[in-house]
Amino acid sequence: MAKVSSLTIPPAWRPLIEAIFRWYSINGLPIFARQWLQGSRYMKYLKQQSSKFSSASEAWNALSSVTQAGWNSAAVIATTYARGYRLYTSDFIWRQKAGLPAPEGALADYQLFGIKMSNLGGSQDVHIRRDDKDLVGQITFKFSYKKNEITPNVSFPFRVILTAYYFGQGTILTDTDSFSAPGGDIAWNTITRTFGTAGRKYFHLRVILTIDQYDAIIYLDNLILSDSIGEQHRENFNTEDYKAWVPNTLYRKRDWLFNPSFVDPYFIHEYLT
Repeated sequence: MAKVSSLTIPPAWRPLIEAIFRWYSINGLPIFARQWLQGSRYMKYLKQQSSKFSSASEAWNALSSVTQAGWNSAAVIATTYARGYRLYTSDFIWRQKAGLPAPEGALADYQLFGIKMSNLGGSQDVHIRRDDKDLVGQITFKFSYKKNEITPNVSFPFRVILTAYYFGQGTILTDTDSFSAPGGDIAWNTITRTFGTAGRKYFHLRVILTIDQYDAIIYLDNLILSDSIGEQHRENFNTEDYKAWVPNTLYRKRDWLFNPSFVDPYFIHEYLT
């Protein structure tokens, strides 16, 4: 007769146990008990065969030395992600589970998750606003994007508008800069904008990424804001254990504001391809 046992898990332990289960799931490893529940060696073999880790490891070994070197130099800034083999196998397994193609070569700033911004039909005002404060010029804003254009709109393209506020001549003045994407579909591209006066103190910066009245889909990743002091904010939309990214709401000239709101179909936290 099979042995049956029960275990009462203290509530305080459950977050830790769930985190362990998520880690095994991300890495494609089977979860099983060593005693009683496992049965025979053959059952253990079947469990191990259900793991996707071995196929990820084989795929890594099949890569050329040049490609492996690219993965070893790739960087994803998040607490649970690493470089090289660890990054490749994690990405490989997640893509297999999601039915996506296997990863290829890695970039210096490797992309896992990003924001998909959509304005299907082009009838809405859809934009992201990022606010920061207490910067010293010059200011640099860098981001990566991909664009799928559905209906061309020369008057309202995908735009990035930067406005930096400072005090001068007894009033509030601004330094501004902007970027307008060319028409048509655009593969992943990285844009860097630097503006403002060196050494000038800015008490507020507003960045707007907009597809107002533009029938298009924009994918965003690796938003980096820096000034003369150094990097002030980096957002690559990655989270621990692949959880959903939740934006911090704009408060006292800092963080995010999404229009109409951070909901599908306008904004989706999505695994990038």
